[in-house]
Amino acid sequence: MAGYGGCATALLGAVTAVYVWGSSRRTGLHMGTGLEGHGRDLSVLWTELPLVLLAGALTPPLTWLLTLRLLRGRAPLRGRALVAALCTAGVFAVATWGLHSWANPYDPDRVRLSGTLVSDLDQ
Repeated sequence: MAGYGGCATALLGAVTAVYVWGSSRRTGLHMGTGLEGHGRDLSVLWTELPLVLLAGALTPPLTWLLTLRLLRGRAPLRGRALVAALCTAGVFAVATWGLHSWANPYDPDRVRLSGTLVSDLDQ
């Protein structure tokens, strides 16, 4: 039961990481979705994609394994598996949010500094 959980989290983590990375604005711009293909940089396929895939595939099962190892002998396997699942879900959510934040960078041109009609920078 515990071994299947690690394999399932590895698969889920890899698929989610590639999906979040592939659907981001940053990756879209690198792949040429800008105006007339400007900014096309296909090097992200052999620089970023393998790292995103590796991190997505390794982070959840390592969390799963570490949690099971830390709780060894303290509870029955079913209880340890439940705690490991909760910890892995938390780390998975934080890692997915982090990847999304990195892949969709902050755009200061689209964020207003205040609610006034005059910009804060003009004063």
